[in-house]
Amino acid sequence: MLHVILYDSHPIILTGLKEFFKNIENEFTFFETNTISGLSKHLLHHKIDLVVAGINEKTGIDTRMIQRHSAIPWVIMYNDNLYKKALSLVLSGAGACISKGSSDLETETCLREVLESRRYICRSTLEKFGYEFLFDPGNQAQIRNFLKYNLQRKPNKLSPREQEVANLLISGMKTSEIAAALSVRHSTISTIKRTVMLKKNVINIVELASVLSN
Repeated sequence: MLHVILYDSHPIILTGLKEFFKNIENEFTFFETNTISGLSKHLLHHKIDLVVAGINEKTGIDTRMIQRHSAIPWVIMYNDNLYKKALSLVLSGAGACISKGSSDLETETCLREVLESRRYICRSTLEKFGYEFLFDPGNQAQIRNFLKYNLQRKPNKLSPREQEVANLLISGMKTSEIAAALSVRHSTISTIKRTVMLKKNVINIVELASVLSN
């Protein structure tokens, strides 16, 4: 039996969150709360296996709370305008961030990944915001620390298409050139590139080439 805290300021969302767990092959006990004090109380008085926390502009969840309970996996659910805060919480130790606008299937996938001790950043975040945030040179030290010390991802095998794009990247081709060669949109190749980087836990093409050569 896994003990899960469901936190969101809107009670109706708490009800909906439980639906995502129905297809996961575990039994769960849920502690529901719509206040930070309630969240803190559950963390203090129960053995918790997972926290799913919805954040908004007024939420009291911050990096200090995540770090105080870093042994517990956290899933941060957020509205798209709060993507920077969500990513900052992931870099501070949360297990995942996922947009509240993500599909039910992706939300379920996110929960499965975190319950298996892997990190997860949803496709919406990667496509719209993640690349600039995660691979911005100004964030390199923080990103490297995240990858080295916090990322507990099992090795991820690249799909045939991801492997093809990875090989073209390390051969020196630009994203636009790969898109033209494969007759797909530039944005598609950009998304695949980000996925490859995250799967292989690297932040540039040089590191990717080194990983793939081993």
